[in-house]
Amino acid sequence: MDSLRTRAVLAVGLLACACAFAQGSSTSSSPASGANYELRRGSWLPGGYAGLNLGRPSYRLDCGPGGCDQPSLSGNVYVGSMFTPHFGAELGLLSMGDLERAGGDTRAEGVNFSLVGRAQVGAGFGVFGRVGTTWGRTRVDAAPGAGIATGRASGWGPAYGLGVDWAFSSQWSAVLDWQRHRFDFVGDDNGWVRSTSIGLKYRF
Repeated sequence: MDSLRTRAVLAVGLLACACAFAQGSSTSSSPASGANYELRRGSWLPGGYAGLNLGRPSYRLDCGPGGCDQPSLSGNVYVGSMFTPHFGAELGLLSMGDLERAGGDTRAEGVNFSLVGRAQVGAGFGVFGRVGTTWGRTRVDAAPGAGIATGRASGWGPAYGLGVDWAFSSQWSAVLDWQRHRFDFVGDDNGWVRSTSIGLKYRF
């Protein structure tokens, strides 16, 4: 878990450096149009973008005695490339926070790979969807005698999501995103976690 969090911190740092580098190297390029989402083609990653989302997660697991206290925060940092104005791919790191249940806590985090489709619905506004897979790692702790299996697990699971974005400048967009990921948990290999989040996206 610690190594994944360390990689997430490094990814955020690389995102900031990439944004600064892209902004500096693209000053001579013509600005992209937020209306038709034509991304800059002179960058080191054609059609490239990076983003950070923060949101509220919800674990769909048996809460056991005493119920559940859902996490208050999830995070997702990602990079992607639009092969065309309508289709692309993303790679992201995500953390779904800690679910408090049965006298302990349950955590899920992982790496997501997705294909992305986007359609323009207005000046600077668009809707998008993604479908892919998440390699996740989970940890379950619980009080003795709570009837909840404890331990660590990892594995691949399906993932999908929907969202809307608003390009308020030639490079920046605001994002509203809904995602659902399936994780393997000890005692439950079909545990879904969903998250509704808001964030910012930077187009290179």
